[in-house]
Amino acid sequence: MRYRPFGVTGKAVSAVSLLLREAPNMSSPQAWRALVFSAMESGINCFEVAAGLDVAALGLGEALKSVERRLLFLSWRLRGDPRGVLTAQAISHSIRGGLQKTGAGYFDLVMMDETAYETLAPDALEHLGQLRSAGLCLQVGVAGDGAAVDEGIRSAAFDVATTPFSITSDWQARRRIREASDSNMTLVGCEPFPGALGRTSQAAPARSGLLGRGRVEPLAGAGTYAFLNDTPGWTPDEICLAYSLTEPSFATIQLEIFRTEAIARMAEVTDRDMPTGVAAQIEMARFGEVADRRRA
Repeated sequence: MRYRPFGVTGKAVSAVSLLLREAPNMSSPQAWRALVFSAMESGINCFEVAAGLDVAALGLGEALKSVERRLLFLSWRLRGDPRGVLTAQAISHSIRGGLQKTGAGYFDLVMMDETAYETLAPDALEHLGQLRSAGLCLQVGVAGDGAAVDEGIRSAAFDVATTPFSITSDWQARRRIREASDSNMTLVGCEPFPGALGRTSQAAPARSGLLGRGRVEPLAGAGTYAFLNDTPGWTPDEICLAYSLTEPSFATIQLEIFRTEAIARMAEVTDRDMPTGVAAQIEMARFGEVADRRRA
């Protein structure tokens, strides 16, 4: 595992981190405890737990009993409800409850998702500042990729921004990263695995040669994501994560994975260099996708 500084906090965090929120077959604190222990064994020291998921908070708390608190970076994710207002009282209740369940003592970071930010009561941000002054949390951030996050970045009210970044990220995602960096915010990347690629990773088709025998054209598949399935020694998700790790603005890449084998495999990617030529293939595929959209 490799480690990176988390802004000006003085803490070093693992290059990949875990977001703990609803997942199949994770219905008990014991399951979450085992997952966190597995992550720690792979060198991961940065965890974010979603408010309202008591089993994850309790499981994380059980795991924390075996580790010095100063060695971990812990974040609490506030989630909004579009049907209501996120009040200062609700924020205080959530953070204090999270600290009680995890036994963390304090949170290094309190994050808001976009809905939480959009539904904030007028006095809520000021109250967050008071909780920070009281030592319950050290930093405040906003997570997402919409207009609300852009507003939060420009407002100078937040220390941290979490935003998606992958091999298919467009100019708007890159602009957001640049603006947050220019504002001296610490950046966390997330969602490095695209749910669906505009051009699927199909193997390059065989074509007939001069004597009619099938052969693969050297440039067949160029400008597509076919290489994701054709790179020896690498799986598509490993390539996607390795690419996200090359963005120097990110303190960590946040993952949502719930299998110990997958956690160990993703942790190992941080110590590997992306294969020669893959970065160029990614750019060719990304610009080929843009060109296709313009022609459509």
